[in-house]
Amino acid sequence: MRTSTVFVRILGALLGVIVLGVGGVYGVSEWKLRRQYDAPLTPLHAQGLPDVAAGMHMAKVVGCWAGCHGKEAEGGHLFIDGNIVSVSPTLSQVLPLYSDDELVRLIRYGVKRDGRTAVGMISHTFWSLGDQDLVNIIAHLRRQPVRPPVNRRRELTFRGRIGLITGAWKVSAEQVDRSIPRWGELPRTTSFERGRYLASITCSECHGLDFKGNPLEGGPSLIVLAGYRPDQFRHLLHTGKPIDGRAIPKMSWMPDVDFSDQEIADLYNFLREYHHLPSGFDGT
Repeated sequence: MRTSTVFVRILGALLGVIVLGVGGVYGVSEWKLRRQYDAPLTPLHAQGLPDVAAGMHMAKVVGCWAGCHGKEAEGGHLFIDGNIVSVSPTLSQVLPLYSDDELVRLIRYGVKRDGRTAVGMISHTFWSLGDQDLVNIIAHLRRQPVRPPVNRRRELTFRGRIGLITGAWKVSAEQVDRSIPRWGELPRTTSFERGRYLASITCSECHGLDFKGNPLEGGPSLIVLAGYRPDQFRHLLHTGKPIDGRAIPKMSWMPDVDFSDQEIADLYNFLREYHHLPSGFDGT
């Protein structure tokens, strides 16, 4: 009788620890999702008037158009494998709720109007966007017709909640490194400088801010470019397919971007020089 009583007590204690642990995971993860994040409202200072055509191209480059929010910003799906499933909103339903300054804060800092963080928005890659490009993107998006809203949902798994509190993955506001220079506001007179800017807003989501790989997204180090000739790199950016011809779902958006020859050359030159490889493309 005494043995069974001890066993019951031990079992009860273990169950209590488990319940406390699960409750702690949910509590801390919800706090991260619901807490207020400090980020400034900073007006943009563009060098010229909004260029809607350039804005559409840059919207594709950064992935909010023909990317995370669907082909034409009608809404899309986000998956972080085993962690979260989320539906990105229809942008024509969201943009009217935001002033331009609030929209810039959301894009660059990952902080919404209510001060809470976005989840799954790649603001850490948008951080480098220059003011003129942001003005152009916002002008393009605000000109789009109103589309019916998608059904919003966000499903965060228990594994995802553990990853959130351990730092295995982060909400948007926590991913932004404000110490990194904003490359879009620095000179872009050389092929290297232009490529650095493009790589920071295009490649860093999947390949890391240092372009050395991102285990969470499964993106390899871009040292793999050592095996690419210029024509093969051009083919990659036009088709989203590497030199072995595989279909990579996470690169399926690339054909929609229609990168220019100059952009391809600049990206190639920067990424190879960054990884201490000869350039191969003519660039000035």
